[in-house]
Amino acid sequence: MSEELHRPETLAERAVDYPIDVDDPHATAEDYSLTELLAVTAAHEIGDGETAFIGVGMSLISGVLAKHTRAPEAQIVTESGYVGSCPPGVVQSISDSILGVDALVATDQLEIFTDNQRGLFDVGIIGAGQIDRHGNTNSTAVVGDGSYDRPKVRLPGSGGSNDIMTSCGRTVVMMRQQRRAFVEELDYVTAPGHVDDETSREALGFRGDGPAAVITDMAVFRFEDGEMVLTETHPGVSVDDVRDEVQWDLRVDDEVTTTPEPTRGEVAVLRAIDPADVVLRGSDYVYEVGFEEWADRVTANWRALMGDDDA
Repeated sequence: MSEELHRPETLAERAVDYPIDVDDPHATAEDYSLTELLAVTAAHEIGDGETAFIGVGMSLISGVLAKHTRAPEAQIVTESGYVGSCPPGVVQSISDSILGVDALVATDQLEIFTDNQRGLFDVGIIGAGQIDRHGNTNSTAVVGDGSYDRPKVRLPGSGGSNDIMTSCGRTVVMMRQQRRAFVEELDYVTAPGHVDDETSREALGFRGDGPAAVITDMAVFRFEDGEMVLTETHPGVSVDDVRDEVQWDLRVDDEVTTTPEPTRGEVAVLRAIDPADVVLRGSDYVYEVGFEEWADRVTANWRALMGDDDA
């Protein structure tokens, strides 16, 4: 590719001290899902020492994984007002007080978003319902045959995604790879990426550099001249498999590589972060057990992540 792509510096694998006890933690994992590979790959986008503005769900899991592995000096920032936190697991809401565990600062949304607009955050991680070739995203509504007021699907809304995309140093987008989501034209532009072929982000006054990577459960895309380019496919996924899930004529790098597989340690940490399979694997475990068993499992994993010797 003609541009120098940003690849953050993280600890070398052998330098990682995993908090979860697992045999041969630096070896390649034998058992992992593509969703778990997505989470690990996104975690590698957070550089050691960087400040990362993240939300809940998959982006939070990747941020916590980075903090516990390749980027221990990274500082996690959440919309609710915490800076430098290291929450011990997945949460259901951005207002969950568990996000404040080990936080350096507890402030409010106004302060966080003001700091973001001042350009203080290195990287942001967001999700989206739709994305186009320029990295513009939609998390507001899929209109279909309806209208904005009565859409086919009402999505969760912008949340902090517009602010992150416009003001963070760079943005990483995490998504499922689906043809209906990788579209020629968005139904609604929630967060502007590299806009279009005629309009620059600079002309619109955006402080941040916009989307640097799109990571899915099939591949990794980066940007050249403001357009998405396929650069990596996950193990077992072909370029044609990815093309089939994109509506436009996808640009493909001259040397598409294979995404590195996660280590045994990374997978163990992931599963400790989300022990009840709320986000990662989509099992029905959380609905099949009683509260006491669920609470015991979650507590044991959280204590292990926090370095409790009695866990």
